[in-house]
Amino acid sequence: MKETHLFLPVKKLFESMGFEVEAEIEHIDMVVKKEDRYIAIELKKELNVQVIAQVLKRQTLTDEAYIATFKPTKKVMHSKIYKDKLLILKRLGIGLITVDASASIIKESEVVLPRKNKKKRKRLIETFAQLNKENIGGSHQVKRMTLYRKQAMSIAQCIGKMPKKAAQIKLETGIDKAYSILYKNYYGWFEAIGKGLYQLSDLGLKDNDI
Repeated sequence: MKETHLFLPVKKLFESMGFEVEAEIEHIDMVVKKEDRYIAIELKKELNVQVIAQVLKRQTLTDEAYIATFKPTKKVMHSKIYKDKLLILKRLGIGLITVDASASIIKESEVVLPRKNKKKRKRLIETFAQLNKENIGGSHQVKRMTLYRKQAMSIAQCIGKMPKKAAQIKLETGIDKAYSILYKNYYGWFEAIGKGLYQLSDLGLKDNDI
C-alpha cells in the first residue's frame, strides 16, 4: 500500500468532524481547517524518526500536527521501540492516526503531560546537589557514580583502618542512611565485628584506596 492510500480515510475522518480538507499546501501532505483551527497531517507508511522531525517543523505553521500511518503488525506494536516512539509523540504534542487494511481509522491523538514522580524528583534533586560532576553523559559502560555509592564511599573513608560504631559514623558523615548502608553492605565493603561496630573488609580497603 502507498502513502496516497492513507489520504481518503483520513480525509473522511476530519470531514466527519466538520473540517475542510486540502492537500499539498506548503509541502504538507494534508491541511485541515475548522474555523480558526488549522491542523497539519503528514502521511507516512510507517512511524519513524524522519517523519517525527518533519512534523515538529509543521508545528510552527499550524495549531496542531498529526502523523497518519498504516497500522503496524502486532509484533511491532508490542515492541519497545514502537512504544518509545508513542511516548515521544505524546511528549512532543504530536497526534497519531493509524489506518488498518480495511481503511478504518484508529486514532491516538491525546497529548499526555507527564505527571511528576515526587519521590524520584526529590532523589534527583538530592543527587544533583551532592554529586560533583563525577559522571560522563552517555558512558553507560563504566561505573556510574550514584548518590548511594558516594555515601558508601564517604562511610568507608570515615571508618578508614579503625573500627567505628555506626552511631559515630552517622554523626561524623551526616548521612541519615548510614545504618542501612552498613547493614545492607551492597558493595561488600563493611564487616560487622560487634554490636553496632564496623570495620572495612579487604575489598573495602582496596576499592577505597585505604
